[in-house]
This record gives sequence, C-alpha cells and structure tokens, in this order.
Amino acid sequence: MMTTLLRLSRRAACLVLAGGLLTSCSLLPAASPRHEGTASSQAPQYYSDAWLSDDSLHYVYSYAGNGGGTILRGGRVLYKASSSDSIQLLKDTLTGETDHYLVAHSTPGTEERTSTLYDDAGNAVMTFPYAVNATLSGGLLILNDAADVWAFENGTTGGTRVYDLATGAELPVPETALDCIVVDEGGQRLVFNCYDLPEGLTYAYDDPDQPLHQYVLITDREGNVLMREDGCTASSLASYRGGFADWLDLSWFRGSDWGIAREALYNVTTGELLTGEDDSAVSACGVGVACLQSRQDSRSVLYDLNSGEAVELGRFDWCVMDYTPGCVTLLGSDDPDNPYTLIDLASGEKTAVQRSDTDYHSGNVAVLTANNVLKIYDGTTGALLTDVEVTPVEEGHYVSLTALPDGYALLQYNSENYDTVAIQTYSGDGLLWSSAGEAQQYTYASYLTNTANGPLLTAHRDNSDSSNLSDVLDMEGNLLLRRLGSCYSIDDLPDDCFIARQGFDYGLMDSTGQWLYRESIFSSPSDDAGGGYLY
Repeated sequence: MMTTLLRLSRRAACLVLAGGLLTSCSLLPAASPRHEGTASSQAPQYYSDAWLSDDSLHYVYSYAGNGGGTILRGGRVLYKASSSDSIQLLKDTLTGETDHYLVAHSTPGTEERTSTLYDDAGNAVMTFPYAVNATLSGGLLILNDAADVWAFENGTTGGTRVYDLATGAELPVPETALDCIVVDEGGQRLVFNCYDLPEGLTYAYDDPDQPLHQYVLITDREGNVLMREDGCTASSLASYRGGFADWLDLSWFRGSDWGIAREALYNVTTGELLTGEDDSAVSACGVGVACLQSRQDSRSVLYDLNSGEAVELGRFDWCVMDYTPGCVTLLGSDDPDNPYTLIDLASGEKTAVQRSDTDYHSGNVAVLTANNVLKIYDGTTGALLTDVEVTPVEEGHYVSLTALPDGYALLQYNSENYDTVAIQTYSGDGLLWSSAGEAQQYTYASYLTNTANGPLLTAHRDNSDSSNLSDVLDMEGNLLLRRLGSCYSIDDLPDDCFIARQGFDYGLMDSTGQWLYRESIFSSPSDDAGGGYLY
C-alpha cells in the first residue's frame, strides 16, 4: 500500500547517485543474444531467466552518465529509470539486507522533484512531494534534506525525518536535529547530532563558536531523552565489512576551530564508555574490533566489541590498522625503512613490513615483509593461508600489494617514473604469473570478481587511440576476455559477475562472456538528454 506523507513542503537538493563509465567500443564479437525483457523503457532490455536464482536487488548505473539506470532483482527488471530519475539502493546499515530502493522523479515541465520508496518486489511503499536523501537502519527510514538542515526557519533546523517502515509511523525528532543515526540492532534508540543557534543570530556561519554549540541527543522511539552530551558529535563506527552493533564513536570538539580534543567508544544499550587517553582517537580494525589510539604517541588499545561488553585484546606501541584472530598489523615500526609491523598472535613474533593490504570482501590481511615474504591471514579464522617468498623485479622501484579472496594476492612493480614494469600474482603455492619480460605491459590490474577457480583481474593498457579498453585475466595470467569497453565491479554482485560493455551493449556479464543482463547503450538517455555518447 502506498502512503503519501505531506508534512513538509520545502524542496531539497536532488539525489545524484548514478554514474556510468564512458569508454571505447569493444572489438570482440557480441556475446550470445538473450530474449527481450518486458520492462518499461525506451529500448529493449535483454536478460537471462537463469540468473533469477540470485533474487537480490542490484542497480546497473546508466551508461550515459548521471541519472537513469536499471533496478534488477536477480535478472528481472523491476524499474527502468529515465535520465531525469535518480536512484538509490537502500541497504540496511545494521542487517546488511537490501530490500528497498528510492527513486527521485522530475515533474515534467517543472523543476519540482518527488521521491518514491519501493520494496524488493517493485511495489511503492511511500511517496514524498520533494527530493530526499535516505538511509535505512534497523527498519527505520531516515530522510535528510540537506538544503533544509541549516535553514533556521523560526529558530529550528528541520530537514530530518524518521519513519518506521513496518507501520509507516513518523517518529519524534528534535527540532534542532541535523541528522539521525541508529546503531542498536533493534532500532529502539535514535542518536541525533543537534545544533542550537544562539539567540540573536540568524545563520550558523555567524556563530563563532558553532562547534561548541553542537550536541548529541539519544532518545527512544517515543522521543524521551536518554542522554545528552554537549560540544560533541556522534558517528557510526564501521569497518570495511559492516557496522558495529550498539557502538558509537563520540568526538568532543576542542574549540571553535573544529578540532577534535578526544574520541571515545560508547555503547547505546549498556551505557559503557571507553575513553582511552585524554587525546584518544577511534578507528575500526575489523569485524566488531576497534582501536583507541593516543594522538600524542600512537599507543593504542584494541577491543573486541562483538559481545555485550568490550573485551580488551591487547595494548600496542603503535596504532592498529587491521586485526584477525591470527595477526595484527601496526602503523609503525622500529625499522626506519619499513612503515608497518606485523605481530603473529600465535607465536608473538614481530616482523617489519613494507606493504600491507586488506581485502574488504573476505577480510583477509596480506603483508609483504621487509625480507620479501608474502603472508596472508584469513580474516575470519586468522589461519595463515599463504606464506611464500616473493621474487622481486629488479627494475621495480615501487611495489604495491592487493589482498584478494582465498589466499591470493596481486603485486605491481613500478619504475622510478611510476611506469609499470611487472605484475605478479601469488597463491599459497607461490608465484602463479609474472608479466616481467613481456613486450607490452598492462598499465595496471585490479580485482574484478571471484569465481570457483579463484579471483579474476581486470587489466588495462594505454592504447594508441587513447581508448580505455580492458582485458579479463585469471590468476595465471590467462586471457579470458579481451578489449571490453567497460569492465569493473560494484559491491554486492554475486561471484563471477561484473559490469561490462561490449560493442553497443552494456550490463552484467560473467567470465565466459555471457550476458546475465544487458541493454543497449542508446537506451540510457531519453529524448530530453540530447542523445548518447560513443567512447
């Protein structure tokens, strides 16, 4: 059922969350054709019924640029946007589920914008007579109109609204709220960053002590204030693999210069406050693991926040960058030639590290030690997946390291002028492929997607016609697909699935070159967009 909410009439800035990569035409034959879909759009859509088993929402950006795009559920088209639409997939920040999407529409012949929230079946849930920015947390829809936040009409800021999706009810919001954060798993507590405009002033920029007049309010769903902290701002604590249930990062302003005096970890459910040093800073180091670091001397304390109470995991001389049950990597070292330190938690051994990286898909932590040993630790169990010697490239002046799923890693060596001289891939068995000595080097390679046979890479060369064409490689350097016009990955796609363009088709492809979903590049712009582009 659609519920129309008309509480505010002010218009806010529209969402601009869609973008496409404009790249060169492919020289490969087109992939096998699929039957036409039945989505409402300006041009035919093609997709694979077999891909419906995915059954998740995905957003394929418009090829032509900002605006437009296609919402899929599995391989089925739910919504095909015009170029004047702006789309936002809403992943619940607490559960990680993506069950809704938001579309901002233009009213023909006017500058007016409206917004509609849809569920994962394509049904309209709520409509709003203005454009909104939205987040979804714990089943609560949080709307923020950036243009209204600092309006100060009648002495209030406005611009923030919160709705319970289960009932459609609007929850109480403080008049001075700038935004709202939800971190407890039940969505029972609302955290508001607020600002009180001093009496006699009209605009915030006239307030010389604006940071000190900000404060944090925590309320229940009925609007009852549970906590207030003045001169403070709150932010959610999140790592590359998700948020922290129940925990906030609280930061106290030093003065009118917006400097932060100290930070602390606060549990909105239990009230536990971890303050660390007087000048402490907070950082996320893994799934439910956070670090309180002294800004003065970098000493840090590591906490496991996955249970109801914080559990101290250890104290270290430098800031903890990443943690697994098998190791920690520190931003600091006794070795002046290497910036990081690895501590193996099983043996307690400390090792100087020249490069470190974390795969945000799996959480695996990879390090390249000072004596060129590659170690990769499993992000969940801490098991040592890879422990092999690396063969440096003599011409390489700089080396970069990319951690990949399943114990794989990618190394790239660059000359003193930053030209690529070699790309290498490694697994637990050692070196798999090196481009050293090849007549023509790729300019760079990056992770594309994972498959049952290991990760795939997208690799790029500088072409004489200034085009940006991409090849798809496996971990042994074998060429699977060549000269794709677009080839990149976005979050939450299934394995063996990526964005591609081939010829005049654009969409989702697998490593065999089969289209999982495709549409013509000419279907992106509507008549009022002035036509498409061929790059």
